Amino acid sequence: MITAPRPHHTAALAAAMSLLTVPVMAQTQPPALTAAQSAPDGDPVAELLRRQGERYRRAPDSAQDPDELRQTQALNDEIVAQNDLAENEDRANAAAHAREQARYQAQLEAAEALRLRHEADLRTAAEAQALHQRQMADWQATVAACERGDRVRCNAGRQAATPN
Repeated sequence: MITAPRPHHTAALAAAMSLLTVPVMAQTQPPALTAAQSAPDGDPVAELLRRQGERYRRAPDSAQDPDELRQTQALNDEIVAQNDLAENEDRANAAAHAREQARYQAQLEAAEALRLRHEADLRTAAEAQALHQRQMADWQATVAACERGDRVRCNAGRQAATPN
């Protein structure tokens, strides 16, 4: 059976947690460097380790194991090659993305041009339809006038309909 913690247990737990976090926080703060502690010869590794509270003194190359130096150099060369490969892939991907973006933009512009042309064609067709309907209504009115015997309107309609 699980029960809720009692109030005095919660306070004790909070106090214990605060005590546990204080040393951790103190450990994560890098110690301040003085001018006397600065890295010899501007060694960035030594500087980084010192800021993290580590002590590091780089031995001169003559005092280091030649096999270890070769292995280290080979690993560094491999890392540089992998970084160069990744950088080249990033450049190629960026170039491909730019090409695809340009192609997509061209397709959008072409689609927009087609849409505008289609809308203009619709307006032209609607105007032609409206003109046809007006002419048809006028013709029907002329026919009706002729059937009623309205010679003036009937003759005016015929003269307007005949080409000059």
